[in-house]
Amino acid sequence: MQVLKINLSHLHNDEWYEFHGDFMDTTGKYGEEALNIKDLRKLYIKHLNKADKKLLVIRKSVYTEEMRAADKERDTLFGSFHRIVKDSLNLPDAAKKEAAKRVYNLVHAYKLNGLNSNYNAESSTINNLLEDLDGYTDDLTLLALGEWVTALRQAEDRFLALRSQRIKETAGKPQGLLTEIRRQVDQFYLSMIHILNAKLMADGLGGNVAVDPDDLDTGTRADDDPTPPELRGNIVYNCVIEWNVIVRAYHSVLAARASRLANKKQQDASDPSSPEDSAPAPTPAGNPGTDAGK
Repeated sequence: MQVLKINLSHLHNDEWYEFHGDFMDTTGKYGEEALNIKDLRKLYIKHLNKADKKLLVIRKSVYTEEMRAADKERDTLFGSFHRIVKDSLNLPDAAKKEAAKRVYNLVHAYKLNGLNSNYNAESSTINNLLEDLDGYTDDLTLLALGEWVTALRQAEDRFLALRSQRIKETAGKPQGLLTEIRRQVDQFYLSMIHILNAKLMADGLGGNVAVDPDDLDTGTRADDDPTPPELRGNIVYNCVIEWNVIVRAYHSVLAARASRLANKKQQDASDPSSPEDSAPAPTPAGNPGTDAGK
């Protein structure tokens, strides 16, 4: 067994900071002295705190009033679309009612999931919904809801274009300094991982030894020992088991993003127009209302 590898450069700034925060919490739980990383971990935390300060500067410069307005626009469209679909459940035509039921079940699932998260997660949610709606073209056509989907897609494109523009405008000194700090933090992380892997190897637990994520080393203590199982036996072994579960979660984040990017490239190949060149959103049929979706 060994600590799972991950390409840290592929993590977005906030994801990267959360990743290292998770590692800091995990190693703190098992004890920096028991893991033999005390000195490195102190330097690691010091540089991670520097990164946090730089991230605050970047967040303030990127999350502007224009982006908040664009975010509100897409949320309003989503909320109104959800309500229009729900109202369609009451249509007298049996075929339209069945179509409305199928579309509503999908849209309502996303409504329950909520859009009150950060900008990146919210964009992911909306894009996933739009991708899923591609499979309901016949139902949307029957219900005359195609313009609503188009309007939501264009609102999302405008938000993404604005975010991209603002990021380019603020890609100055704070971002440059963050890049260097990220490199330093990652190096401290890799140095600590090297120590953990070396300890596993020395104890005969390293290399290609297969491990069940739930297979903790509880040592030889009695079952009624109040010491948590993860803090018995080989501490490094148990720490790595827990940390690998977290690393796999970040692997899933990167895999999902890679899939979305691949889909977007396919869409761009068939429609070369950029978000900036998109036409203004149409006025959908029906009453858009003022449901903000948050």
